[in-house]
Amino acid sequence: MTDETGPRFVMISTFRRKTEDGFMLAAFVVDERECESPAEMKSITNEALTELQRRRIVGEVETRRAKVGELPSTLPRWPEYKRKLEAEDQES
Repeated sequence: MTDETGPRFVMISTFRRKTEDGFMLAAFVVDERECESPAEMKSITNEALTELQRRRIVGEVETRRAKVGELPSTLPRWPEYKRKLEAEDQES
């Protein structure tokens, strides 16, 4: 991605959830390339972290630079993952 000042770094955050047996499995991503701005990515990330904390979901987040030409992740995005959590609430 470029802007008027030249290339800039594009970030991807991968959220991993701790399973019952202690493994960390990737759950969803927030990809800045799919956001209107870095501020939108930060807003989505903050919303996700707040909701995961409220639900007491143990996990971790890794934020890194996207590699040039990197394909989008096949993991769900936050809105999709959030709907999954809400569906699990309905089943309980």
